[in-house]
Amino acid sequence: MYAELVCRSNFSFLRGASHPEELVAQAAKLGLSALALADQDGFYGMVKAHLMAKELGVKLIVASHLTLTDGPELVAYAQNAEGYANLSQILSQSRLRHPKGQAGLPWREVAERSEGLMVMLPFPAPLGQVQRLAEAFPGRFYVGLCRALSAGDEARSRTARALAAELGVPLCAHNDVHTHARARQPLQDVLTSARYQVPLAELGVRLFPNAERTLKGPEEMLRLFADEPELIGRTMEIADACHFTLDELRYEFPPEELPEGVTPDAHLRTLTFQGIHERYPEGVPEAVTTQLEHELTLIARLEFAGYFLTIYDIVRFARSRGILCQGRGSAANSAVCFALHVTSIDPVRMGLLFERFVSQERPEPPDIDVDFEHERREEVIQYVYQKHGRHRAGMVCEVICYRGRLAVREVGKALGLSLDQVDKLAKSTETYGGVLSAERVTETGISASDPTVAKLLLLSEALQGFPRHLSIHVGGFVITQDALTKVVPIENASMKDRTVVQWEKDDLNAINILKVDLLGLGMLTVLSKTFALIQKHEGRTFTLATIPKEHPAVYAMLCEADAIGVFQVESRAQMTMLPRLKPKSFYDLVIEVAIIRPGPIVGDMVHPFLRRREGREEVIYPSEETRAVLERTLGVPLFQEQAMRLAMVAAGFTPAEADGLRRALTHKRAEVMLATYRQRFVLGCLKRGYTQDFAERCFAQFKGFSHYGFPESHAASFALLCYASAYLKCFHPAAFTCGLLNAQPMGFYAPHTLVEDAKRHGVRVLPVDVQRSEWDCTLEEGALRLGFRMIRGLPEKSARTLAQARTHAPEGRFENLMELARRTRLWRHELVRLAAAGALDPLCGGRREALWAIQALGPIDEEDLFFGLPLDDSPPDLPALTLPERVNGDYRTVGLSLESHPVALFRTLLDQRRALTAERILSGKAGRRVGVGGLIICRQRPPTAKGICFISLEDESGITNLVVMPEVFTTYRRTLLGSAFVYAEGQLERSGKVVNVRVDRVESLSLAPAQAQRFATAPEL
Repeated sequence: MYAELVCRSNFSFLRGASHPEELVAQAAKLGLSALALADQDGFYGMVKAHLMAKELGVKLIVASHLTLTDGPELVAYAQNAEGYANLSQILSQSRLRHPKGQAGLPWREVAERSEGLMVMLPFPAPLGQVQRLAEAFPGRFYVGLCRALSAGDEARSRTARALAAELGVPLCAHNDVHTHARARQPLQDVLTSARYQVPLAELGVRLFPNAERTLKGPEEMLRLFADEPELIGRTMEIADACHFTLDELRYEFPPEELPEGVTPDAHLRTLTFQGIHERYPEGVPEAVTTQLEHELTLIARLEFAGYFLTIYDIVRFARSRGILCQGRGSAANSAVCFALHVTSIDPVRMGLLFERFVSQERPEPPDIDVDFEHERREEVIQYVYQKHGRHRAGMVCEVICYRGRLAVREVGKALGLSLDQVDKLAKSTETYGGVLSAERVTETGISASDPTVAKLLLLSEALQGFPRHLSIHVGGFVITQDALTKVVPIENASMKDRTVVQWEKDDLNAINILKVDLLGLGMLTVLSKTFALIQKHEGRTFTLATIPKEHPAVYAMLCEADAIGVFQVESRAQMTMLPRLKPKSFYDLVIEVAIIRPGPIVGDMVHPFLRRREGREEVIYPSEETRAVLERTLGVPLFQEQAMRLAMVAAGFTPAEADGLRRALTHKRAEVMLATYRQRFVLGCLKRGYTQDFAERCFAQFKGFSHYGFPESHAASFALLCYASAYLKCFHPAAFTCGLLNAQPMGFYAPHTLVEDAKRHGVRVLPVDVQRSEWDCTLEEGALRLGFRMIRGLPEKSARTLAQARTHAPEGRFENLMELARRTRLWRHELVRLAAAGALDPLCGGRREALWAIQALGPIDEEDLFFGLPLDDSPPDLPALTLPERVNGDYRTVGLSLESHPVALFRTLLDQRRALTAERILSGKAGRRVGVGGLIICRQRPPTAKGICFISLEDESGITNLVVMPEVFTTYRRTLLGSAFVYAEGQLERSGKVVNVRVDRVESLSLAPAQAQRFATAPEL
């Protein structure tokens, strides 16, 4: 019998070369009695190992390597719940005292929390460094001995025996495991190279000399320690003494502050009925009251009132600060959340299923996601830290893994390839999750048959999905009643004033630790800024609740696919769907938001729905029960709630079984987990009189949800923001575009596309001007004035200083550049940026003149005698900038041009090729061969498209949609990915109002040599 007690996974970050699950599975295969996962200064991979150990029946010991600031590295093991809490707190202290990625504690602080812990010194160290520590763990301190079949083994053995004898403690065998199999050693070497940032060839003794630090079975370890078999048996002493598992963790949500003598349930009831009367000032419908009573009863039974009160408090704080927020996800199924103003969707009116959110049969707590303005979310986050304390609140971590290009770069550098070669290979790889193929390598001009390159292909593929480091989850928070550090270790994030727990969201969900999601949403920022602009310039007050409902002009605009900037429906796929679906009501938008997702696409739900919507296919319901579930979506299950209801009414699932099906649909291992439900569903349908074909078709559609689909409540929450943004675009385009620009970076399109779209909607756009602009874009007599934020590289502080200084100038204007320089005291390079962007034109007459005047200024140092005075005020005779030079300068500095679209500069060349503009393409005849040229503003190649690439091509008149089939994409891949301007030819396709060009030929678009020369020599910064 043997237990491996010193084992690292790849969650030791650049040290171990196997996933925790692989180690546990290999331990089961080898017949180990137990396995201690001891990653470096953390429990990062512990939940994953725990879940696999439960599945395979392996005893998992919770452990960790500890870094000491005044002693050698130790491995600590949790014997019981007290030991786990102590070890978790030790790890938290160790991490929180250092910047992200570092750790270390004095030995005394480890000794202070020794209860419930056992300790091993994995490698011998000087007696003076460990003697007092050994005394702090009486009967629970071991000296480890590892035989890695390398030089120094015998010397280490002698030293370890001598140290154990001097300390009077037992000697115990281990194998210092870094891999689950010897074949992973090359990858382990690459990770070592990444850790030291040194190529493999230069690492020397820092590399392991062999592949022996791998998981070994009892027989192999007995052969290795044949002379001292008792050291193998001693591993069982530690294993038998450690009986703690993560199943023992008990999470308690913190109670909210309550009025004296009032229980959480009573307080929640009071707030709920206060809120629902605000929602229904003319009287609460009986159905709503009934639903609230049902929900409050279930919430009380499950003891979730404190959770709802905490969310209510966070939302209340945000609203008190004027921060726009809205709950989404399954929380929108709750009438209580609606009454508390956490969500904005009335679930009773929408007919949403509360059990999708909270269920008696589901023991885990509900999950409430709340979106806040993304620029102000930090205020909410710091409020949570302040109220609950950093010892009781921490953000959820996100594990950043090696994907695509990052994996290729890491392996390439380790193997010693030149930076140029590494860069070429990385750029030939898909950004996320792609595997570099030999064909792609050959395209770069590098030989795929070269042994080093062949090794790179294998190792970069093996590295995919390996954890690289921790980041911060988009908004998950864990809040506890007792110290959070007793539940999970906390550490510093790289962002100021942020601390994170060491487990990601799936880990927390797996062991029923509740998180609160406080998310940032750019569109809420846009809406908030747009509302403020309308209030300031038009005197009208808008909120999400007061925007006029169901306006026909809004739906007419969307039916024309006029949706650039509109939330959730501005993508190429959504804009193709809008003219086909023809939304005419709010629920149509709910469907529109949900239908273009991988789930409905893979489940073959999109085309049947459209055929039925267009009247080309009859809608048949096999029973009245299924009609009640599917009628609103024309017999097609587009939402997760419908899958749950259908399972209950058609297959006889209990609510618990239906919820289990829902969880399987949303799990990352959905394909595997769904297999267990298929027979139950099909047999249940047959037993209730449904056909085999119906059952199989429904289950095939359910499988589509495993590729990501929306719950109906989530789609409804997003549809509300979709309608609000569409209304503002329709009736307040200048303010809406201004809000979009002021909320950048966000959304689907770059500022130049947003501005071009605004101009097509009649918005007058004015340039950046030192006499008129503020930091943000503003409205000026109905026109949109670009702000200083548009100038690349101009610091916000400097821009605000300029705007403030202008208010103190006579009549609120600068008289000349000298006055501007003296009042603002901007750095010379900042003045140059203003000049290159054309912002100084009102003072200097032109960009070249402004650049000349800046260079002619005296020292811009206030202590200098000639501060800000022109040293040469003679007017220069400078040649005027050409149009291409001005446009190029605009795009380099501001990212857009108000004078001309860059594609207009190619128009003569395009006219010679008889290329059509985007506007003329819309009226073209289907089947005609056409040519079109433009600027690529969007490339999409979704996994569900089977290799087809969708490209949006912009010119001075609008946007053309290109469809590039896989074989064409392969032929012209370098041009499509490497060129900004392209000319494409192909067949025009039309389906109603949807017009595409199916491309068969592409080339990079270039200006005539003389014009290109002028274009390339525009003012440089």
